[in-house]
Amino acid sequence: MATLRALDKITGRSADFEIEVGEPIVFGVLEIDLKVCFQTPPEEPPESAAFLQIEEADYVETNTLTEPRLASEVRAEMSDVEAPADAPAVTEADEEEEAGPLFSGWMFASTPGLSALEHPVYDVWVIRCKQPSPESLSSPVVPDE
Repeated sequence: MATLRALDKITGRSADFEIEVGEPIVFGVLEIDLKVCFQTPPEEPPESAAFLQIEEADYVETNTLTEPRLASEVRAEMSDVEAPADAPAVTEADEEEEAGPLFSGWMFASTPGLSALEHPVYDVWVIRCKQPSPESLSSPVVPDE
């Protein structure tokens, strides 16, 4: 799990949100997917690093989203809404133009400018990674005596 901060540069609104590995979040027109999150051990200098993939969401009305939401919820809502009759049809050529993600790489909490998302409207950066507490880690099963 990681805590990210996203900024809408047009409105000046920022939002902090938690994201789980493998559960993409939609913020504005961005779909943010956390692949890995790493927190240094307490005896080392503090650092959080997250491997993120960020791409433009292909949903019809994502630009109206002001709060981060699970991508699966947004997709479900958008599948219930019919596209307007005057909406342009998506062709295979359009899909080929959207070749890859806007960002795919490591972001570091201590140096957000080192590896940053380059987008005209949005900024996203890592605040911290959360490791499971030692109590929640599974320990070997001890048989009852």
